[in-house]
Amino acid sequence: MTDDKRLAKNNKIREKGKETRLRRASQTCFVYTVKIDESSLSKKQKEQLKMLFVEAKWLYNHILNYLENNDIRSFDTKIKTVSVKTKDGIFIDKELKYIGAQMKQAVLTGILNNIKALSALKKNGRKVGKLKYLSEYKSIDLQQYGNTYKILSDSRIKILRVSGKIRVNGLKQFINDPDIEIANAKLLNTPRGYYVAITCFKSKDKIDKKEYIGNEIGIDMGVKDSITLSNGLKFKAYVEETERLKKLQRKLSRQVKGSNNRRKTVKLIGREYQKITNHKNDQANKIVSYILSFEHIYMQDEMISNWHKGLFGRQVQHSVLGRVKAKLINHPRVEVLDRSAPTTKYCPNCGNINNNITLADRIYICPICGYQEDRDIHSAKNMIIMIKIINGGVPRGPRKLKADTSFKTPVETVNLTVAEAGRLQPLSCG
Repeated sequence: MTDDKRLAKNNKIREKGKETRLRRASQTCFVYTVKIDESSLSKKQKEQLKMLFVEAKWLYNHILNYLENNDIRSFDTKIKTVSVKTKDGIFIDKELKYIGAQMKQAVLTGILNNIKALSALKKNGRKVGKLKYLSEYKSIDLQQYGNTYKILSDSRIKILRVSGKIRVNGLKQFINDPDIEIANAKLLNTPRGYYVAITCFKSKDKIDKKEYIGNEIGIDMGVKDSITLSNGLKFKAYVEETERLKKLQRKLSRQVKGSNNRRKTVKLIGREYQKITNHKNDQANKIVSYILSFEHIYMQDEMISNWHKGLFGRQVQHSVLGRVKAKLINHPRVEVLDRSAPTTKYCPNCGNINNNITLADRIYICPICGYQEDRDIHSAKNMIIMIKIINGGVPRGPRKLKADTSFKTPVETVNLTVAEAGRLQPLSCG
């Protein structure tokens, strides 16, 4: 290719990129996950899918090894062979037969992004380590729709370097929407099979706007009742380890390391953990969907990660608190209160700060005016009041927020009852 043609091509790519970024500014992103039907795969297709992830792992570890003595910017993604370390600690050359050029570039780009993220954390004073070698590669980027992958119908797709058509379940979620613009995707290797997570974009003007069921809602998070809302609704959203998982873990402890039976048990344990994760995601999505049906949402920046270190770390681990917080905290309709605000001690009736309340007090009683309320509902309502005070709002009644900088919101940890694993369970509605 001549210099003029190369320059013209680069300018065309640059202009296309500008057009795409301009278009994305007025669009909303959606990710739809579809499952590859492994029962319809041929033996050849199964081998190709398996080797895509194996070769991606080889390449990833090869790049990390290359970084020990070289600059990553000098790494050539066009390489055909990589060095792979065997169980005996010997390096042998392996040929890359299945993974494509764009997939190789995606592996390198992922490592570069990880290095940048670690560098940013280090600059902020965080203690960081370094990238570790992988024993298993979990996802492969399919960067360009129409090239690295393509949707052929409402049940079949084509993936680069995998022969034939691949049958998938779940495309009907979005394939018939004329306003959807399909973008990149990820090929996922999970304990429960292969999935494709497809990124789509839709114009904000063409998204159906839902009617709000209420004007405002406050959220209190705790251990006894995972989520308590200011309207009186409580959710005990826990998913405990199943008996099957415990049985498999006991079985694993008795098996010989490196044996085939142990490897099979590890896979079964992975599948069981995946089921638990799916169940947690389902509960978190239902809770968040209900909360977002209110126009204005108020919550506190709870330090959930620190709750794991207390006496009730297991209950927190089995809950969906972290998932719910992560989905809400950066939402444009959610206002967040500082974690040091005394939401439990503050009386919304007279403005008194009751420093004598203990974790055992499940009913808040103000010693000045006699106001009484369920502890968690009381805290959830105070989220709304305090944020309005901070924002200059005028809540009803003679309320005045008194500063108490020494106070740290306690974790709700008394009278614990862990709800049985199951669907989302509203406990009460006041």
